[in-house]
Amino acid sequence: MRATEVVENLLSHHGVKGMRWGVRRKATVGAQEVVVRDSRVGKRLKTSGGAGHPASREAVSARKIGQVGKKSGLKALTDQELQEYAKRIQLEQNVKRLQYSDSSAPRKFILTLLGQTGKNTAQNAANEVASQQVKKRLIKMGALAAA
Repeated sequence: MRATEVVENLLSHHGVKGMRWGVRRKATVGAQEVVVRDSRVGKRLKTSGGAGHPASREAVSARKIGQVGKKSGLKALTDQELQEYAKRIQLEQNVKRLQYSDSSAPRKFILTLLGQTGKNTAQNAANEVASQQVKKRLIKMGALAAA
């Protein structure tokens, strides 16, 4: 075997040519993204369905309306657009709630526990920072009062 064949065999199993460290390729099996260009905003909007299904026409429309409202303010939207957007968001939230209530008891327990743990951790971190700042200010005020 020649030296070049050995090098080619070694390099052939170590990634894709041109790929950078720490950068992952898009999953080909996952959700398919739909990219839409909105003339009012002038930006591309991305939305996707799940499990390899493309996003529905209504989901793309709601995403577009939401992007316009976020960028230009809600006053830039018509009443019909606002109603369509609010209805879509409300429907998605209702379905998420229903899916949660249909989940098994262990799953609900774990989700609740993780949510509570996250809230407690965030509260403890905020309390710690606040107490440090209060101590710092009290020391500073004590030093000013003594001077």
